[in-house]
Amino acid sequence: MKMGMKKFRGCKLGRWYLGLLLSYGLVSAQEETARYEMLKFGEDKHVLTSSFKLPEGGYQGTGAVTIDPGPDRTCTLTIPDRCVIESTRFIVRAGGRLSVRGSLLRNCYIGMDPGAEVAIDSCGLEKCEFASPNALKLDFPSEIKITNSILQAGAWFSPINLMGLKMMDCVVRELESSRYTMRCAFGGALAQKSGPFTPLALARSPLIQYTRFDQCAIDRSLLLTSSHVTFENSRGLFNNLLAADGLGASTSVVLPIRWINSQPEELPTNVGLLVLNEEIAGGCRLEATVEDGVLKLKGLDVQAALPLTSILPESGTPSTDSSMQGRDTLATDGVELKLEQSHVNGLLIMQLASGREAGQVTKMNITAVPGNASLNFSQPVGSDMRIALNEVTKFMRLRHKGLAAGRSLEIAFEEKYSGKDGPSAAVACGLLVESVIMGKTWDPTFAVTGDMNADGSVQPIGGVAAKVRGATKGACKIVAVPAKNERSVQDILVLDGPGPLAAIHVFALEQFNQAVQLADSERTGTLQQAVAEFDVIRSALQRDPRQMLAILRTPHAITRLQAVLEKAPHSLSAKYLLMYAQGRVPTKLSLAGSIEAADAGAMGLSSSTKNDFSGKTALSFQPDELGGSINRLKNLRPRLDPRVWPYVDSLVSCGEIIRGELLNPSRTQNKFNEMLGRARQAGRSADAAKSKLLSDPEVIEDLGL
Repeated sequence: MKMGMKKFRGCKLGRWYLGLLLSYGLVSAQEETARYEMLKFGEDKHVLTSSFKLPEGGYQGTGAVTIDPGPDRTCTLTIPDRCVIESTRFIVRAGGRLSVRGSLLRNCYIGMDPGAEVAIDSCGLEKCEFASPNALKLDFPSEIKITNSILQAGAWFSPINLMGLKMMDCVVRELESSRYTMRCAFGGALAQKSGPFTPLALARSPLIQYTRFDQCAIDRSLLLTSSHVTFENSRGLFNNLLAADGLGASTSVVLPIRWINSQPEELPTNVGLLVLNEEIAGGCRLEATVEDGVLKLKGLDVQAALPLTSILPESGTPSTDSSMQGRDTLATDGVELKLEQSHVNGLLIMQLASGREAGQVTKMNITAVPGNASLNFSQPVGSDMRIALNEVTKFMRLRHKGLAAGRSLEIAFEEKYSGKDGPSAAVACGLLVESVIMGKTWDPTFAVTGDMNADGSVQPIGGVAAKVRGATKGACKIVAVPAKNERSVQDILVLDGPGPLAAIHVFALEQFNQAVQLADSERTGTLQQAVAEFDVIRSALQRDPRQMLAILRTPHAITRLQAVLEKAPHSLSAKYLLMYAQGRVPTKLSLAGSIEAADAGAMGLSSSTKNDFSGKTALSFQPDELGGSINRLKNLRPRLDPRVWPYVDSLVSCGEIIRGELLNPSRTQNKFNEMLGRARQAGRSADAAKSKLLSDPEVIEDLGL
């Protein structure tokens, strides 16, 4: 079953596995001299609670600068071109952002909480430290992007995949500490998690690309996620690894690297690398020199003179500083739950043999169990659904300053044993978390569908029309769908008339807070008045569906619908029923709805062909399913966007060729083969027509692709 599936381009992958992460702290005798000397900072603490851009210049730190926007806000510290920052601890809280471009950071520390973001572009980073102390306890990390930069020496206190690192076109020098070099974490407890915590994910989306390492200690796990990377004058840390057993050696994924000068005697055999001898393009475009161990960028001769805190706005109220508790310690975040369990109605779709989609209401439950402040599904789901839940996790951590300390939240569907995928359960998942944290219970007659980003914005999904139709068959009275799917609700009116929109109150969602207001069983104010007004209209319309049009066109009904829209402008049912009553009914489906209807017709043709036509000259004389599918497409054609007509016409042509064989079977094998050739050509024409349609720039723009 799908919750509004998104399609992704696949890639061929073999079976990957690299064992468990090297235990931190196990350093051989030869590596003792390579230990990193940790930086020391002042004791001052400065909290930045609003966005600020530093003026060009040189600044000396005197302690820690915490970027802490507080709940439901964002805050960015921007360090622009031609700045030099020395000896400063930057602590970036959830919702905070540190943006550095064209500058030099020397002897600085960057610590990130979950939901924090760091962007570094065209910079020099000398003896800088990076950490995300909470990373190992989370299902989704912070994010740090480093591009076109030079990293000279320094230390990494957290695994780079848990920090959310993306590095491209960089040079990394003298990262020699065995304990604090760059490495990835996977295996063990992380093996049970999804997303970026698996070797497959690291291989599929390399974290480090087109980068050169010089005089560095290279952890084995780093090789897995490095593509088009050169290791020069470097040594490999391939010992002290726990053995990986029961593994295959297939390596259909190739991550090319180049290892020159002092190549290790034995590279890992099950990494699946292509070690190249030729040059690999990569490395940053900055011009820099190292003089007496000090990194200098060409054209940047600024000296760090002013105290950084003297330039920043007045310090806000400091919050609990988990990133200051120690660079190798892990802090827990969490809130007290007011409910142990809750539920909300979601919507899913099932593909029917006819090619059409059927919507269905499904109860979704959340349960708090002992755990590590995480949010997961308690049953197997597809990758799209996991990605959507990651966004929900980030949003709820920002909204409530964490989840539940010492507890894990598990979400389950009423149908436990059928597969689920797609992003459209995201808003429902957010409502479940909101319920147990805030102690709210949701209206049992409410159902919701929609994807969601980490900022709380509701995003479009597929199958909205089928889901709304499905909701009308249950006990639901209110359905919320993404505002960006409004055209799908209009398509219901085109295909089915006013009946479905009169049977259920459909609302559009732009932000998560709108879903909270609609789902609340104790709605107040104008929203509750709008719901009550529509209930009166619905009761009148449902009393005698045959008189629906006559009732809708009465002045009394029009006045009530207008009143609903005044109180709730996002009521799609009121909007389109009013259009119907005023004779402003659209006559054609949207482009997306037209393509969806044509695709359903294509599946219907395929299904009925299999039932009616068994191949060769033998026929299975079933009722004329194929004729029914062809007629449905023909009747639908006038209501489709004209740009879809060539695709539909080719489908109909293919179906009619095969139906002709059913009604008048070929008398010879040659005639039969000739018919097959014409049918195949028509099928190829349909594929070509759809490909041409989906490559049209106007179509792509209209579909929002």
